[in-house]
Amino acid sequence: MLRVMMLLLVLISPLQAAERIWWHNEDNALNEAGRQLADLLLPEPDEMAGLSLAERDAWFSREWRKVLAARARFAQYPLVPEHDEAGFDQALDRGELSAYLRRQQPDYPGYRQLKQHYHALSEAVSMTTLPPGGEVRPGERDRAIPALRQRLTELGYSLAPPRGRADALDRGLSDILKGLQQANGLVPNGRLTADIRVMLNRSSAELRQELRHNLRRWLLLPPTAPAQFVLVNIPAYRLTLIQQYRPTLSMKVIVGRPDWPTPELGTHIKALKVNPDWTPTANIIREDLLPAQRRDSGYLSRNGFGVWLPGGAERQDPGTIDWQQPPAGFRLVQAPGPDNALGRFKFEMNNPFNIYLHDTPDKRLFGEAKRALSHGCVRLAEPGQLVQHLGWSLPEYQQTRILPARSPTPLFMVYFTAWVEQGRLVFAEDIYRKNETI
Repeated sequence: MLRVMMLLLVLISPLQAAERIWWHNEDNALNEAGRQLADLLLPEPDEMAGLSLAERDAWFSREWRKVLAARARFAQYPLVPEHDEAGFDQALDRGELSAYLRRQQPDYPGYRQLKQHYHALSEAVSMTTLPPGGEVRPGERDRAIPALRQRLTELGYSLAPPRGRADALDRGLSDILKGLQQANGLVPNGRLTADIRVMLNRSSAELRQELRHNLRRWLLLPPTAPAQFVLVNIPAYRLTLIQQYRPTLSMKVIVGRPDWPTPELGTHIKALKVNPDWTPTANIIREDLLPAQRRDSGYLSRNGFGVWLPGGAERQDPGTIDWQQPPAGFRLVQAPGPDNALGRFKFEMNNPFNIYLHDTPDKRLFGEAKRALSHGCVRLAEPGQLVQHLGWSLPEYQQTRILPARSPTPLFMVYFTAWVEQGRLVFAEDIYRKNETI
């Protein structure tokens, strides 16, 4: 009999564990921890409506573990147990979910501002729709302009009263359209175009979904904001330096092409390499440099490249190599200098993707609206400014030098397609189509 009872306990206990309810009260309403987790995950009521209590509760646990797994992939540094699955499991075991989730709330102004807009969209009964029509230039009149004003107001824009006729696209309104166009990689001409109509005419549900995607992305960062960190927003083509919890520097960047995307990651800037040489990856050699050399036999030599053969101790001249049948295992190294692809500065950081921030000799590309143009690394428009803000003196070295950082600076490379500037919702083009695959 004892053996039968023990067998029954073994069979029943997994069922009991599987059926345990963590996030709801006995009356099926969310408990305190459930409300806190819902505030982080932002489940849509329609998604929850058809689920049983057990299914809803399991959804919360499953989705939070997805967040923790994504955070672990993002972080190129050891996570403290509080921030990974071990901390969550410990909170479950100890029955301390509410205290644990309070510590998971992102402490970033950008997160809080975006969440305010998310809730405002959730409460909106309806939003103004722009009527169809052709392109409207600054100064022109059109029946869509009053609706445009109302729609922008609903998105958080504080508009001055129109100068002159209310149906005219005045200068103030045109300037706002320029900002929207710049954020979306469009020509910033200040006109009401078909692209702007499509972007602004999305329903509140579509906008809310995009904001929810972006609020989830904030959860990848350490919940407590560092006093100093660098934020690279990939779709916005922009770097921002935060010091003492306030932005002190902003600059344009160039990021990876859609077929060579810049990864989302968190790491630390640990050193500055002055006058760097450049060792291109095998993919860059195969897809870019070898075709260029085969079209122009002097390309590699003219651009300062040397060849290193396996086991060889000396640099080989590219002109001595048969590039139709190159030797196995060779390396190309571009010497430091004004034409080096990395420019004068390379910011060293740990990550498995061989990704870093660097200067570039080709500054003209920063004038492009769409700047997804690199092989994955991030090119900086004003690297000298970042050098100085992070505490290095601008060196005059002619040779290659590595200068350690006084203390490593956190760097977060993020994929935010929606954010808030001066109380206004701003959207960027989803250059890697990530919002479509979530």
